[in-house]
Amino acid sequence: MFSEIITNDYKMQLSGTSEGSQDKYYKDGYWYKENKHGDEAMAEYLSSKLLTYSSLQASEYILYEMGTINGKKGCRSRHFLAEDEELVTFYRLYFNETGEDLSKKYTRYGTAEERIAFTIDEMKRIAGVDVCDYLRKVITLDRIILNEDRHVNNLALIYGGKGFRPAPIFDNGISLLTANRSVSQQMSMEENVRKVIARPFSGDFEKAYSCLGKGFDLNIEEAVKWLLTEEASFEQKVLLHQLEHLEGI
Repeated sequence: MFSEIITNDYKMQLSGTSEGSQDKYYKDGYWYKENKHGDEAMAEYLSSKLLTYSSLQASEYILYEMGTINGKKGCRSRHFLAEDEELVTFYRLYFNETGEDLSKKYTRYGTAEERIAFTIDEMKRIAGVDVCDYLRKVITLDRIILNEDRHVNNLALIYGGKGFRPAPIFDNGISLLTANRSVSQQMSMEENVRKVIARPFSGDFEKAYSCLGKGFDLNIEEAVKWLLTEEASFEQKVLLHQLEHLEGI
């Protein structure tokens, strides 16, 4: 747990997210984000720590740490770019090339398969990168954590001196039902989970997952042991439910 006092001198406004502009702080090699819609810090922390029990390499995802920012609950993550590198989102890559909004382009395609195939083809054409495996890993995680905010500004490539490569998985805060206003404590977890709408290729996590296939293996037994040692929270309860009920993970 960290505790940091950060002045507005360190504030960075990032535009283009599904929730509008988002304020983050960048200080001493860390990105800081305060809770805004729910307990995003808890969701970020649990979702990223879960991946330490997966077959993914540590370089393939960003770890988040919980703490307080100016006395408010939040999270932070280390800056993962070298000095000569730049994070370029799918949205920006496509917009710079075509002048069109990638998310709006998806509305012209009727199926998840078509949207995924279009994305893979366009990233290969524009950046020379096959993002199929990258998307497979992201969508597998989103299926587990019920990420409701996987928009095309948190799918990204890294540009460096040798061209483009997939970015590590980042920005999982709107997950584990933490900001879902339709959730009711009077309903069962199964009923609440059914209220979640996936993004960006399909409203159904299972549909996008079936199109791409499993992106990584997960040691469920060890992950559950770890999760039971964490602070009790609604987000922890949701993740436990997912680990105990999802098939194929």
